[in-house]
Amino acid sequence: MAESLDVVVLEIPARIADLAFRISIPRDWNSMELPAEEVDFSSPGNFFPLLLAAAPWAAVALTVAARPGFEDGTLQDWSLFLLDSEGIRPTEFGPAVIGNVQGLAGVGRQQQDDTWLEVRFAFFEDGGRLVHFGLLAPEAISGSLEGVWTTALEGFVLAGPQGQTVPLGPGMGISPAPVVEADPPPPASAIETNTAASVAEPPPAPESATPEAAELSESDMGHYAKSDDLSTLDPENPINARLRDQGVGFVPNVLGSDAVTRTVTLGAGAIQARIQVAFGWFVIDDGRRTMVLDADGKIQINCSVIAKEGRGVDQILDEIQEEAERSYPNPEFLRLEDRGIWGLAVRNIELSGEAIEQLHMLTPWARDSALIRARVTADPASMRFAANYAALILKSADYGVRDAEDGPRAPEADA
Repeated sequence: MAESLDVVVLEIPARIADLAFRISIPRDWNSMELPAEEVDFSSPGNFFPLLLAAAPWAAVALTVAARPGFEDGTLQDWSLFLLDSEGIRPTEFGPAVIGNVQGLAGVGRQQQDDTWLEVRFAFFEDGGRLVHFGLLAPEAISGSLEGVWTTALEGFVLAGPQGQTVPLGPGMGISPAPVVEADPPPPASAIETNTAASVAEPPPAPESATPEAAELSESDMGHYAKSDDLSTLDPENPINARLRDQGVGFVPNVLGSDAVTRTVTLGAGAIQARIQVAFGWFVIDDGRRTMVLDADGKIQINCSVIAKEGRGVDQILDEIQEEAERSYPNPEFLRLEDRGIWGLAVRNIELSGEAIEQLHMLTPWARDSALIRARVTADPASMRFAANYAALILKSADYGVRDAEDGPRAPEADA
């Protein structure tokens, strides 16, 4: 709790579902009286207000609200859905201790009219009850509220907790900085991409930390590494910052790395899995798709979840082929299958006057109602390299502990 913050402890009686709690707020903030009201919980975004505390000096408020949890999915599923429905783009997101309960918390951005706001948020589930905390402020003054937010979360005490009944999620999220085992070398280098941004060349890694190229074959993830460091996964890398500001997405949370094999484990929120990628690739996740991009702008791998909706693999590939036939004048097609990965190669096509190839790959997801789809786009000379790399990424997917019957709730299909 921040020492310089003069706080008062509020005892909030249960207004709904036995949710009584204690929370600390600044002494000069006003706890507003909340009217008795009925809420239609059939709309998933509707919450019942439990606390509204307003700052005396600006249009800033701390809120706590609750609703019943949803029928299936994880707390992560619920949180990302609710944030997206409010137009909130997370820039930090991950597991958090909220007083005497466990949950998820983070920071996001939301645009209202022409103003960008910074939103601090937290969610926890207890006994089937979903509780949401929020603190919203203009970006210009948001930094001064960190102590208020930390104090509220650390001092929160839920009276009579009933216990968590749904998992937090597979452990992925977005963090303000990658988690690494040691200080990374200086940022990686002279990289030109279609974002027209660049970063500086790192010094060579010590021989003891980097294996000889001959030790890595095409079946090893590290064979596809473009560098020896994690600079492309730094959220403040100029390229990542630009993509974030343009609303393209965010760098996923780095869950671990191995400098010897030049691989890194990421939480891919869009496909609800942990995946491995090689060093030196940019990875962006917007909640709908996880995009793996090379620094030269020649290769792009988009991974998403596509609902089966009663269709088999061949039917889905038929539909992808029909779309390609409508989009390109004389495409050539080739169907492939390799140990649980089905593919449709599309050749003899152009994008912006340049020859490209595409490979659409399908593989089982965590739940039978959907598949993982990877769309690989590359220039013809790079396609074999890109296809092998994409296959390794798909095979690395780890969905963690799932519900014994049906796994996580499938998101909406990717068009």
